[in-house]
Amino acid sequence: MTTRYFRQFPVVEYKFGDNESTVNFQDLSVYIDALDQVKEYGTFYQNYHIQNGERPDHVSYRLYNTTDYYWTFWLLNDKLKERGWPIDNSQLYLRAKQYYPHLTFRVDGVAYDNALRINRPLSRSPTFKLGNYIWIQQNKQAGKIIRIDQEIGLLHVDMGTFTTRNPTVVNTNPNLSLGETGIASTKLVTIDEFSALKIMNGQNTPDQNWIPLEQYEVMNIVQAYHQYDAPHHYENTVTGHWVYPSYETESPHELDWSSVTTQQSVSYFQRLREVNDEQRAIKVLKQDVVGQIVSEFNTLLTRRQ
Repeated sequence: MTTRYFRQFPVVEYKFGDNESTVNFQDLSVYIDALDQVKEYGTFYQNYHIQNGERPDHVSYRLYNTTDYYWTFWLLNDKLKERGWPIDNSQLYLRAKQYYPHLTFRVDGVAYDNALRINRPLSRSPTFKLGNYIWIQQNKQAGKIIRIDQEIGLLHVDMGTFTTRNPTVVNTNPNLSLGETGIASTKLVTIDEFSALKIMNGQNTPDQNWIPLEQYEVMNIVQAYHQYDAPHHYENTVTGHWVYPSYETESPHELDWSSVTTQQSVSYFQRLREVNDEQRAIKVLKQDVVGQIVSEFNTLLTRRQ
């Protein structure tokens, strides 16, 4: 697919590195709002549904008998600028695994403080925080908390090399979803950074026999997922509105997982597929006006030189 979009852009001298010589290059900061004005008027465009596997140049040729106008799709559709061209359906699963490569734990939302011997809700925990480390005692694995979804009780954890290893399965909870991860522990324990790095890396050799020096708080695991298969949200199966698990009214406000169902769960993979399908509905310039509008666009560009 040739790139004709930048041909009419004014040329400026640009240096790509501190020690490099200047070269002539298109001024990418130039912006022409011709298509922004057009997309406000329905007489200039029509709706189009991108078929699975269609590339931008394919659509341009189908509509205009030339591949030269593919770039108009981005200028006419903000969502293409923000999220890109739809992914081929055959690549969605692999892309989901690339986007969401970590492990996710659904928890009961109650952290037990080993020192003070008290329970507190996840939202008030001093150690179940972003950037802190957790330990799975039965599997002798450690990881770093990279995201917390408080409202739906999810901890997303970067397990480092453990996500590609095949650890020994210790099935202490038959209701726990093991998947391919081998995660079968029923508890997460927040630990000190030194111990976590020792367990995870240990000078390039993970030491799974290391016992953490500090074990701060403990939380029960309800279910373990590959991140791409974890709930992105829950929704009402009739209205499609997002819903959330309820909490116990008494402190420490344990999550009531009976208040939502598996049928209401929308995984990260499912959400990616939904958003990808939404990307397929775009606006395109009508065939009888595209040449005129592109010509006006290029004229305005040359005037900027």
